[in-house]
Amino acid sequence: MKTRLAIGTAVAFAPNPAPPSVELSRLGRKAPELVEHKALLEVVAGLEFRYPEERFSGRGVVICGGGTKYFPCVYVLVRLLRHLGCPLPIEVWHLGREEMSLAMRTLLAALGAQCIDAQAMRRVHPARRLAGWELKCYALLHCRFAEALLLDADNCPVRDPSFLFETSEYRRSGALFWPDFGRFGRKQAVWEAAGIAFRDEPEFESGQIVVDKRRCWKALEVAMHLNEYSDWWYRVIHGDKDTFHLAWRKIGQEYAMPPHPVRALDGVMLQFDFAGDLLFQHRNFGKWTLHGNRRIPGFQLEKECLGFIAELRGQWSELPPDVRLFAPEAKTSAEVRAAQKLMSTRWEYERVGYDRRVLTFLSDGRVGEGAAGCEAYWGLGVVQGRIRLEVFSSQHRTFTACKDGHGGWSGRWEVFEAMPVRLRPVSEEPRKRRGQDNVRLRARDEANGVSMNAHGSNGTTE
Repeated sequence: MKTRLAIGTAVAFAPNPAPPSVELSRLGRKAPELVEHKALLEVVAGLEFRYPEERFSGRGVVICGGGTKYFPCVYVLVRLLRHLGCPLPIEVWHLGREEMSLAMRTLLAALGAQCIDAQAMRRVHPARRLAGWELKCYALLHCRFAEALLLDADNCPVRDPSFLFETSEYRRSGALFWPDFGRFGRKQAVWEAAGIAFRDEPEFESGQIVVDKRRCWKALEVAMHLNEYSDWWYRVIHGDKDTFHLAWRKIGQEYAMPPHPVRALDGVMLQFDFAGDLLFQHRNFGKWTLHGNRRIPGFQLEKECLGFIAELRGQWSELPPDVRLFAPEAKTSAEVRAAQKLMSTRWEYERVGYDRRVLTFLSDGRVGEGAAGCEAYWGLGVVQGRIRLEVFSSQHRTFTACKDGHGGWSGRWEVFEAMPVRLRPVSEEPRKRRGQDNVRLRARDEANGVSMNAHGSNGTTE
């Protein structure tokens, strides 16, 4: 059994994140949260963590991503790896059943990729917080491989990356990271919070990581601690990528990084191997979709990737059979007017007694701002003479609501707690409150095995 601290209720945190570039002067060396987390990190960094060798073996690829938003990226990446001749086994990690349907799992299984539900794994290996970015470190820790290549779902290698395990840099250090564009400044709070002396070096870009868990187990555990307390640490760092950087530096764990800086195409980060040759194309602002992928000048293997998207379109629909997206040509004038109001307004969406956040409704039948695992698509219908709003996940109808006579909509969830729901036009005043409620929403959805897919992730992506 590995050692784990009982820290779940040790500190109460302010839920509103500050900008990750926050300087120490804004927090203060004696700020209660900083003092608590600095002390807690010192305790964790001082622990000894036994590497559970009996759980892991071999090498493999780990990808985090699920849900209809990220599945095209996942499919293209897995298909591309096989196209490039990558023989390694692949695990695709997702957050709950909502994110990976039977059809998705079947398509990936045909390519030799196994789907792992992190929410199910969490019952065996608990984690205090587990959303999009946090999932990446968790998947590295608990994947079945002793040596793992972690790839963001929106990454596209140009060659089989398996050779990285054989490089002298990896053999020497046991971990490979790649540089990001930015560097933490001397005055930023991260150094004081982590108890690390300032270092003028690149931040990590975690779209690709290679790690030998035997040699880096403690560093991964420390990184996981930072991710489990992301409700505070993400205030002073840029998500999961910096948790790896801080963990490795905190315990003095060796790593190697190619000396060639990251470069950019339009919405794409280019990363290179140690010889300076292009290896990874991270489409963090150009994610694959089933339709409407823009051409990116200079992007390699674009024709092949678009072919994989066309292949996916012929085998998979991102919508479940009972989803009825809004189609104005088939609607009455009253429905069209209701739809226009829905699409032109930002709505405060309240799950009564639970949480609230902003939702917007897009003209293509998707939920825009505030979209989550259970709130991804929308449509309108008429039931007993009343216009009814229907909101769907990728697998079922989540809730219905009708106009309430007060300028909003009221209804009820049809799944999980079946709580009442309300939609009200947004005013500017309650934005701070909504930010706090979004934190409660994510915690609630995690407990139900549903990921909000806010990121990135993330998804598993950043």
